[in-house]
Amino acid sequence: MPKTKFQEFIFTLITSGCIIFIMGVYNVAIHTGGLQAATFSHALHSFPLEWFIGFLCAFFIASKTSKYFAFRVAKPTDRPIFIILCIQTFTVCTMVPLMSLLGTIESSGITSNLIFIWLQTICLNFIIAYPLQILVVGPFCRFVFRHLFVSASQENEGKIEHEMEQQGFAE
Repeated sequence: MPKTKFQEFIFTLITSGCIIFIMGVYNVAIHTGGLQAATFSHALHSFPLEWFIGFLCAFFIASKTSKYFAFRVAKPTDRPIFIILCIQTFTVCTMVPLMSLLGTIESSGITSNLIFIWLQTICLNFIIAYPLQILVVGPFCRFVFRHLFVSASQENEGKIEHEMEQQGFAE
């Protein structure tokens, strides 16, 4: 996991890019009636602006908010995976409403039905974003991050080996 602000910046950039593109494809598919080849190009067209705004929201709002709430549930002494899952959970809970508002305004404009469309969009996005973040994007981005920052990976491997030795699993 990120140890410095630069590493946090890179990790957020990777994670937000992955989840925003996939969720963009999902939302375009919903609005166009299904997944087609054109869905990807349409999602790619709006991706740069969405990624920029999403990255800013993730880096400056969601990272602080998610850590605040995650450490109300988890303790720093808890297993690293539990802490990661808590942070990811609260990140999704923060980012889905923010990005759903952006998507709702982008697709429907500011209308008298904005709040109702936004609430519906939050529900539709959350049911995909949460498992996607926990099961696919989070593990993939941590894998990429570990390979970009080998020293961070070696520290984590040392912690895991130390935990295994304490629990009697060492060879």
